[in-house]
Amino acid sequence: MYDNLNQLIDLNLELLSNKENNSEFFYEFLNLEKQQFQQLGKFRESERLAESMQEKGLIKIDKELAILTEFGYKVAKIGGWSLYLKAKSEKEKKITSENQEKDKLELDNLKLQKDNLEYQKSIRAKEEQIRKLTRDNLRLGNWDIRFRWYIAIITFVIGFIIKYFIEN
Repeated sequence: MYDNLNQLIDLNLELLSNKENNSEFFYEFLNLEKQQFQQLGKFRESERLAESMQEKGLIKIDKELAILTEFGYKVAKIGGWSLYLKAKSEKEKKITSENQEKDKLELDNLKLQKDNLEYQKSIRAKEEQIRKLTRDNLRLGNWDIRFRWYIAIITFVIGFIIKYFIEN
């Protein structure tokens, strides 16, 4: 029975959902050959099937009466227990896939943030280097201007001295 449990659940969910009051005595449940367990004298198997369906929340057992729950009704309307399990599995796979994609994107984002931080650090270092070079360049420029003035003044003075000696 447990080998084909999902098929048995599908079959008996359909049986319950087609009943006017959505209930049936669980010993009237059907096996895979669509024979009642009661006719085969397999009361214990029908009881175990009903308990299994109750554990899954598909039915509620009141003494020997199996009453379809709201969840069981929804499962029956979407095509049965097997389709419900398949849809649930696909949904879980999709969620897992989305979570993996989300984790990958978060990791990529962190890597990009790290790269950006390193880039910003290198930019700050280059800007500091540019400031130092600019300051040094200005100092050299100022020194060059002073040097040229000194040379001009010295040349002018030497020119007057030479002119004085040439004329005298």
